[in-house]
Amino acid sequence: MSTARAIGIAARTAHLAAVALLVGGAFALPGGRQALPQALAVATGLVLLVTEAAHSRHWVYQGRGLATLAHVGVLFVIPLAPRLSPGVLLMALGIGSVGSHLPRTVRKWSLRHRRVLE
Repeated sequence: MSTARAIGIAARTAHLAAVALLVGGAFALPGGRQALPQALAVATGLVLLVTEAAHSRHWVYQGRGLATLAHVGVLFVIPLAPRLSPGVLLMALGIGSVGSHLPRTVRKWSLRHRRVLE
């Protein structure tokens, strides 16, 4: 296994763990006690974003990049409507899960080039 692959797997695993704490806490913890899970989710998400974007310069306008932008974009609702946090977090979780499991032909399809790019 390459070092890049190992880092990607570690980043994805850490992000899943942080998001599990964050989503679980959204339903059980008072607002102030979510700071650590939220910081961990953001930090591991940024690492994961960098590892994913490093795969291709076309990444941002391929299916995988568009799914990531939707995943992150929906989270910007939280500061605007904090009471919606649990539902928004579940929506982001769903988008992230679906985006991670898209078929190759969808993940690598380029909106800009109108075809699959490797």
